[in-house]
Amino acid sequence: MVSRNLLYLVGRWTGIIAFILLILDFLIMQLFRMRSSTMKEWLASRIYANKLHGIASVTILLSAILHSLLLVFGHWNSLVSAFPLWMPLTENLGYMFNLGTLAAILMLFLSIHGYFRNWFWNKWSHSAWKRTHFWCALLLIIIVSIHAVTIGAEFEFLGLSIRG
Repeated sequence: MVSRNLLYLVGRWTGIIAFILLILDFLIMQLFRMRSSTMKEWLASRIYANKLHGIASVTILLSAILHSLLLVFGHWNSLVSAFPLWMPLTENLGYMFNLGTLAAILMLFLSIHGYFRNWFWNKWSHSAWKRTHFWCALLLIIIVSIHAVTIGAEFEFLGLSIRG
């Protein structure tokens, strides 16, 4: 039988792993966008860069899903509302918890937006798709950063944690 403490620890660390991978993936894709010659030296083509980005994105999404399931149905189970991924807004903890839910929604949008990119390219344009994907990813990083720093126990040393 797995203890609640182990599930809580695994839940927290899957969130940290998803957060680190999100930042690394974003930075690598920006590096490849700005320095296409570097990309060709490292990966030989844009196709491999996009495949690497796709693998990283799926890993981030699965880690974030595991993070939320382990913590929402485990450690935070007694504090959530009837809708398990939402906490009543009675205190700061609720706001920061709900930022995680908003991040999950934005992450799902980005994954759909990336997977069906050809459809979006046909409806809008490639440059409009790139701008939308970039700004949504940047917004996601900001939301996840606020969520991690304020509610995460690992980032209490920064002095911004709302935990007691």
